[in-house]
Amino acid sequence: MAAQTEAIVTTPSGRAVRQRPLVSLPSIVAVLALLRALQDRLSVLDDPDTYLHIAAGRWIIAHHALPLHDPFSHSMAGATWVAHEWLSELLLAFVYDRFGWPAVALLAALCFAGALALLTRRLLAHFEPFSALIVVGASCALLLPHLVARAHVLAFPLLVVWSAGLISARDHSRAPPLWLLPVMTLWANLHGGFMFGLALAGFFGAEAVLAAASWSERRVASWQWGRFILLAVGAALCTPNGVDGLLLPFRIAAMPVLQQSFSEWMSPNFQRFDPLELWLLGMLGVGLALGLRLPLTRLLLLLGLFHMALSHVRHADFVALVAPLAIAQSVGPQLAARIRAAPPSSLGRWFLAAAKPAGSSGIVIALAVTMAISGATLLWPLQRADGPQTPGRALAAAEQMRLSGPVFNNESFGGYLVFSGVPTFIDGRIEMYGDAFLKRYLDAADGKESVLTGLLDQYGITWTLLQPQDHAVEVLDHLPGWRRVYADRYAVIHVRQPAP
Repeated sequence: MAAQTEAIVTTPSGRAVRQRPLVSLPSIVAVLALLRALQDRLSVLDDPDTYLHIAAGRWIIAHHALPLHDPFSHSMAGATWVAHEWLSELLLAFVYDRFGWPAVALLAALCFAGALALLTRRLLAHFEPFSALIVVGASCALLLPHLVARAHVLAFPLLVVWSAGLISARDHSRAPPLWLLPVMTLWANLHGGFMFGLALAGFFGAEAVLAAASWSERRVASWQWGRFILLAVGAALCTPNGVDGLLLPFRIAAMPVLQQSFSEWMSPNFQRFDPLELWLLGMLGVGLALGLRLPLTRLLLLLGLFHMALSHVRHADFVALVAPLAIAQSVGPQLAARIRAAPPSSLGRWFLAAAKPAGSSGIVIALAVTMAISGATLLWPLQRADGPQTPGRALAAAEQMRLSGPVFNNESFGGYLVFSGVPTFIDGRIEMYGDAFLKRYLDAADGKESVLTGLLDQYGITWTLLQPQDHAVEVLDHLPGWRRVYADRYAVIHVRQPAP
């Protein structure tokens, strides 16, 4: 497929029409991103929360309601649980039950590819095509480590649409469009990241007020953005969880043990290569070498996004999808002016033509290619094997030994146990368990004997399912009344011995 240069052509009737390219850059990006995401489908499924989401979605489908109290653990059975990602869980369960694991990986890959295609289209409004593709490629690299079949990936396209709508309104000194409100409602039912969307609206509202040239303009901006923000908060409240869904992200942010113990809540590890380092050094180098300038408010936003990503690695998604949009109107024309100074080439003209929206034929071709890739993915079997989150052989051995009663499990195994119908001691719903419970679990798993024996007795644990590297395994090997009955490279099982 090749893009055709847009030109004015004359029809047999003498009417002049604008000819669009056969293939546009966003559709090319979408196809390449989809192929890259599906290159290793098992890595897309390599997260224990994927199992937990599917199990929760199945519960919702079976009961035609949201679970208000925990139905999956034995340690917190009946505790209040806010299923704030219920719509994502419903989608994942529906897709899995109908088409299996290949469809779950495909759903995540399509959302990933769709977000990058939307980002490309928005950047092409300001960036020269080569620059836009470089930025999108860097965004792809930053998102790939977080590409798993979880709720935050399903919300990627909504993050781009919401951010692009707000930024476009600010760049053109307009009120934010009201059609963004349903986007917020959908986002609030998919993933807790919608709170960032509300904060972003507040930032641009403040920017609009500060940028106003007169008191009357400031009053108009305050009314336009203030009204929109209030409506956006109302839209975010349109979930089955109401105010609880709005407050949950604050509760998670106030859990220091969670943020100090889970990798996605920690700072990036620059001892090994991290795409965020590429972003930091690249933006610093390009900015200094070319003398690029940003308005103060956008510079503050950019610094804020990098601060979030340096504090918690999971926030790198905001850098990948929001930072390019925030600086596009300021930086894009500066880069384009320098690139246009060079003599044009045939390749450059091709990219300029492909940067324009494709015609109907191009759209049909892009959809056909996407459907062909999707169909092949669904027909290509996917075998799940044992792994750090999927102790299949160990659980099968436990069933053969007829182990029953409360289990003390590694948190990474929690999603798989819930999916398999085994009540857990702990799983990925840390906001429900709380910081104090998490601290006791971590101390026990780390081999603090007094804490471990206290939990084993308090919860009446009859067997354990831990990872070999857990220090609690060494303690249990020598703890009176416990015996190791199974071990493989991913899991170890101990059982409580009956008292003499």
